[in-house]
Amino acid sequence: MKKELYFDISSEEKGGSLFRVLDENATFKFYYSYSTYDDDRDEIKLFEKTYNHFEDFWNDLIKETDWFYLHPFFVHPAQREFVKEQLKNVNWEIQPDKKWQMSHQNQWKKVLNDPEKYYKSEQ
Repeated sequence: MKKELYFDISSEEKGGSLFRVLDENATFKFYYSYSTYDDDRDEIKLFEKTYNHFEDFWNDLIKETDWFYLHPFFVHPAQREFVKEQLKNVNWEIQPDKKWQMSHQNQWKKVLNDPEKYYKSEQ
């Protein structure tokens, strides 16, 4: 099964990696491996979820109203323009610290402009 990194995002409390997977029927699916961390209990929980379409994953991600304050590590080139458009509609001022806003905006800019082969596909 061919597995390709598609989206990677994280914070201190949660995060995960989305892979595009070619299944045995030669159909692309999306596999999300993610975790949460409870600081009070010092507990990590691991989860897995499968999506038929990237849009399904995206709709889950943006249910968190501050999703854009997660730390992005990678966005597949096929979705970069879409994500850039989504970021135009967020309210960065939900976090009043201007340095914090700029730090996250700069990280998104970096990730959305990284070389296409920044991460090699996994086999």
